[in-house]
Amino acid sequence: MAATLFWKLSDKEFIQDNLDKDLKRIIKSNTYNISNLFDGSPTVESFLNLFFPKIETTCFVANLSLQDKSDREIKLAIRIPNHGYFSDYMDEQSSFAVIGHWQTGTRSPWFFPEKIIVTHNYNEPTTYEHELICEFEELARNEYPNKTKVNVLTEQLASSLPMYAVEASTRLADWQSFLNFKRNLIREKTVGLRYISFSYNPNNFQLDLIVVTENKDYLDRAIRAFARQNLQLFDTNISTNDWQFILPTDDRNQKRTPKADLELGQLPRNKNKFLQIIAKDNENYSRIKKLAEEFEVPFKNPVFAKLSVDINEEWKNKLDKIDLTATDIDTQFDNKEILDNFTDKIPAFGFLSFSMVGDWALINRQERTIKNLRQNENCYSPYLSSYLFDITQAKTPASLEEVESWHNPNLNEAQKSAVRKMLSAPDLCLIQGPPGTGKTTVIAEAILQFAQRQKTILLASQAHDAIDNALSRIVNHPELRAIRLAKESKGRSKITENGQQFSGDQALARYYDALGQYIQTAYLEPLKNQEEQKNALQTWIEEAKFLALDMQKIATDRQSIAQQGQLLKQELAKAKNTYEELSKIYDAQQESNQKLEQLCGFLKRTSPAPINIELPIELNEIAQALFNIQKAKIKLPFTSEDFKNNSASQMLIFNALFDEWHKLETSIPTIKKDIERLNNAGEGGLVNVETKVKIQSLTDEIQVLTDRMEVEESNELINEWRAKRRELNLLKSASDGLTAECYQMFEDADRLSVITNSSQIAQGLQKRVEFFEKIQQNISTKIEQIIINWQNTISINQISLPSRDNIDSLEQELSSLRDDYKALREKERVKQQALQDHLAKQNFTQDFDKSLQAAEEQVERLAFQNEHTKLANKQWLPLFKKWIELLNQSGQDKQDWEQLKEVYTENCNLVAISCNEDERTLTNAGLNGFDVVIIDEVSKATPLELLLPLMRGRKAILVGDHRQLPPLFQESQDSSLTLEDIVEEETEEGRSDTLLTEANFRRYEKMVTASLFKELFEKAPDILRERLTVQFRMHPDIMRMINYFYEGQLQCGNPDADRTHHVILKNRLNTLVDENQHLLWIDTSYDEKGATCIDMEGSTNPAEARMIAQTLVNLNEQMKNKGFNARNKHKVGVVSFYQSQCRTIRDEIKKLTKEGIKFEAIDVEINTVIRYQGKEKSIILISLVRNDGGSKDKRRSSNANVARFEFINVAMSRAQNLLMVFGARNMLEMRDIKLPRMDSAGQDKKKVYKDMFNKLDIDARICTAREF
Repeated sequence: MAATLFWKLSDKEFIQDNLDKDLKRIIKSNTYNISNLFDGSPTVESFLNLFFPKIETTCFVANLSLQDKSDREIKLAIRIPNHGYFSDYMDEQSSFAVIGHWQTGTRSPWFFPEKIIVTHNYNEPTTYEHELICEFEELARNEYPNKTKVNVLTEQLASSLPMYAVEASTRLADWQSFLNFKRNLIREKTVGLRYISFSYNPNNFQLDLIVVTENKDYLDRAIRAFARQNLQLFDTNISTNDWQFILPTDDRNQKRTPKADLELGQLPRNKNKFLQIIAKDNENYSRIKKLAEEFEVPFKNPVFAKLSVDINEEWKNKLDKIDLTATDIDTQFDNKEILDNFTDKIPAFGFLSFSMVGDWALINRQERTIKNLRQNENCYSPYLSSYLFDITQAKTPASLEEVESWHNPNLNEAQKSAVRKMLSAPDLCLIQGPPGTGKTTVIAEAILQFAQRQKTILLASQAHDAIDNALSRIVNHPELRAIRLAKESKGRSKITENGQQFSGDQALARYYDALGQYIQTAYLEPLKNQEEQKNALQTWIEEAKFLALDMQKIATDRQSIAQQGQLLKQELAKAKNTYEELSKIYDAQQESNQKLEQLCGFLKRTSPAPINIELPIELNEIAQALFNIQKAKIKLPFTSEDFKNNSASQMLIFNALFDEWHKLETSIPTIKKDIERLNNAGEGGLVNVETKVKIQSLTDEIQVLTDRMEVEESNELINEWRAKRRELNLLKSASDGLTAECYQMFEDADRLSVITNSSQIAQGLQKRVEFFEKIQQNISTKIEQIIINWQNTISINQISLPSRDNIDSLEQELSSLRDDYKALREKERVKQQALQDHLAKQNFTQDFDKSLQAAEEQVERLAFQNEHTKLANKQWLPLFKKWIELLNQSGQDKQDWEQLKEVYTENCNLVAISCNEDERTLTNAGLNGFDVVIIDEVSKATPLELLLPLMRGRKAILVGDHRQLPPLFQESQDSSLTLEDIVEEETEEGRSDTLLTEANFRRYEKMVTASLFKELFEKAPDILRERLTVQFRMHPDIMRMINYFYEGQLQCGNPDADRTHHVILKNRLNTLVDENQHLLWIDTSYDEKGATCIDMEGSTNPAEARMIAQTLVNLNEQMKNKGFNARNKHKVGVVSFYQSQCRTIRDEIKKLTKEGIKFEAIDVEINTVIRYQGKEKSIILISLVRNDGGSKDKRRSSNANVARFEFINVAMSRAQNLLMVFGARNMLEMRDIKLPRMDSAGQDKKKVYKDMFNKLDIDARICTAREF
């Protein structure tokens, strides 16, 4: 017989309500379409009847009890993998589980269902589950189990179920003990001053409170207690007495207001500056006395005082932007809005006390959370306690889920891997995100992926700005219904500007916008796009046809011009041929005339004989006459036979004859003189013997001189030779023979050179002369006639030069046609390119005709699709349009919010809260369990702060970085308010009546100094964790500094990004910072004058403050020169570990600017490192403050604030483009830093800062304060 598990619905209304909520939440998620399994609306009973089959079934049960009460009761979870009814409606990884209790003390026990959850779907039992094979039977309200049947709920089963959750109870007991310690500590330290009015002093960023006490002693005690503490204003309901600050002993039923939104700073260091007793002689006493009477102050002799308290740095930065001198309305309105925003957050009257008092309500909430976890109440992660303290107990996925499409396409591989692990992890996933690695981007992507999978998400963080920053990165999506929740009394003002758009009616407005966009995109725009695409394509076709027509016209015009050009070319060729023929005639005539003119000049002896011409026929007669002179014994170079036989050389022969004739003509006068001399001589000789001797002597001398000139080069020798030659010629001319050169023409020249009978010679010469003269007369006459004839011929044959006008005209016309043709070709090219561009608009790459045909076919298809879409959506389109119209109506969101806020909030699938939010904020909004909880900045939260969100989600994703800020003992602006710091302060003051002892610190150290995230991440398997190592914020030089804290694992994802910081800093000798340098450390071991620089009481360093103030003034001037102004300011951050140093820096700035920290070109935010986590600035200046004046080798504590690498890591990693650190090298260089290992448990002591300074020295990126 099969065993039976009996079950019965509880008659307790709250249990029934919880089950109903669970079922509704599951159905509402739309992930599991189980509604189809039921007739009508599913009920809890109908669901359970399906879940608990009446046939034999294999199921797995687990003991979820956190306390070992197995003898009385067990918290039991029942899981049926691959359920016969539900598996078809769920993903393969999920199944349902029913949780309830089993009263083990009864003999016939049954199971009371109390909760329905979605859990894993493992086919095998886990280490904490036990396998049962049984059938299920429902019991009616007054019915009991049938004792004849085998009841599966036996003592043996109870004892065999692993009590894994009980192991967590020890840790929970420790946490409860810590909460008791913290409550008692608040009671011990708590003191409060009642104030009855306040005013804001903008000159020094202080609130002036009028406080009233019963006596002066209490006032003094309160002032002493407030020293160096961050203060807070509270409503009077925080106390059980309106005038004395008394916290309730049991505040569970106490109506009170939690701490106000406005956190104050500290009291100024000088008591005279912040406390003024208002005595009776004070001018304000009567006014305050009257106010006290209105308040009905119960004290007999009240003491009144004005107490001035600094506001926090956050509000100082905001209020400092107020321009009190502004006259324009917009600025005045902005000023008023900022100031009203500030003063509205301050209770008009109440108590001033420690900010830690605000934790009073938080402690109660955390106690309730621990209680719920112990009892598994309101815990939607039933197996949480199994892996909360032992990550190895968390389930691992068989494989990582694939993502088909990414909402953010710019994710790198590590970020994608992180998202896939977040989607795939069954229980818990851990993401470490060092500075600038985009963990917020990963969260935003994961949220959208979960929403797309119909999951509900709870987003939480210890810091409000981290929640809101993550929300702001999420792309608006219709499947995402997001809301930012915070308790009305305190939380709304905690929501930053980024988060406001997800709060209240703005959340609804954002959802309306997403819906409107979706309707527009999914339904209206496709129709509109089809129509627009069709119209656009039709327009494209028309334009394409116009372009085609233009191309055709251009082609026609080009063809016409080509034809005209061809005709012109033919006509031009004819004109050129005619011109060439006429030019040849003209050239021939010109050549003929030129030859005749040359011949005329030749015959006239005015020009040389022309060459390369035939002898004109007219000169033959003269040639014959010239040959006749041979009869007078004249030697001629040619014979008449030579002349006749060489017709080609006749002109040359004639020229030679004419030259001989010319010589003869010129010699006739000489011959006539010689004839006369011969006649005078008679029959004797012409010369005596002495003349002959003289001639012979001169001849010999000339020969000697000639021989000498052949070997000597001398002008004197040449001149002498010439003189002798002249003398010889004179003698010869007067000698007895005819020795003149003219007689060399005669054949008998030798006979004439020696004359014996002068008379006879004279007669012979006379006959020759007469013969010559006769021939001369004849030749001269003929030459004159020939010249006249030729000149006449030249005159007659003068013709005009042929004209090129017709050719030029035709060429001009042809050139014009060529230009027109070229212009058409260019126009055709432009049109062709336009056509190609036009084709490209529709992504056509084929030829025009095919493209045009394809476009026309596409128009037909679009027209058909358009009509089909209209027809398909005919009934819906009017509704969609009306819906869009309603969604877009101004103020519709605000109007609808009043009606829909509860419904909308209940149906949100993304809810964002702070870790310390009151759980009632969720329950009152109808929000209980979530499929996924994502906690950001988790390393900054204590385990207690994580419990509330962890218990609300089936699966948890923890995102953080345990190398950044650790958990703080109390929320503060100073990094010195860790529990260890507070214990050290108490010890230094020598207090013995305090709970802040070394023993208590050691006892609770892990709860307030180490993060749960660190412990889990170090032990988690790789499939459940991801470390992001590619950062995009910092310049690589800045990243290298941060990498000392990450074992060099960080990489720069955008090393070539523009990180211009526009800063140039120089000293007298060199440049300290320029555009190519992004890091500088100013060593403040000694001040500007070289004196030892020791920090002052109250954690201030005036020297660093002075240098930072001067640097800001310098930066402002440089940014003004770079074009930055009031509307476009460059972002600069100033970071310190101490609020008091922030105040000192502000004071130093005021000394220089006389106007607070307002700058024209830079937007300066001064704050402590606590407030800077999650932020980034282009330029960061850090003041480390501490300096004891000792040498660097002095032994110093590795626990000191300045040595905590997490704080320096956060401070340095805020910088994007330029980091400047003002800090004493001697305080850091030789310190041992306890640096946790990256990939395993444990830590190592390292001199991290020594390595850092060595690198700074090598790169010359460090200077002294004096050099700066």
